[in-house]
Amino acid sequence: MQLDQNPFFRKTITSWYDSNFVCRTIIIIMIFIFAFAIAGIIVGSGNPHFREHLWFPAFLAFLSLILVIKIFLRVKQRSKNN
Repeated sequence: MQLDQNPFFRKTITSWYDSNFVCRTIIIIMIFIFAFAIAGIIVGSGNPHFREHLWFPAFLAFLSLILVIKIFLRVKQRSKNN
């Protein structure tokens, strides 16, 4: 007996690490990390001894911002499809 390839009652099952709750939690955590990195850039630019190490908080801010945008778009697209 063959299974119906497209039954009308089939829902997409998301894994726990891609659920809306986990995605929103990651967004909140990444916003705090972004604020921490911006504070590191401000403090590091104020001291001339730390200026050569500004790349690290800048890179951290960039990665956290990219992750927030990417996860926000994923959650928005998922809520649009439901």
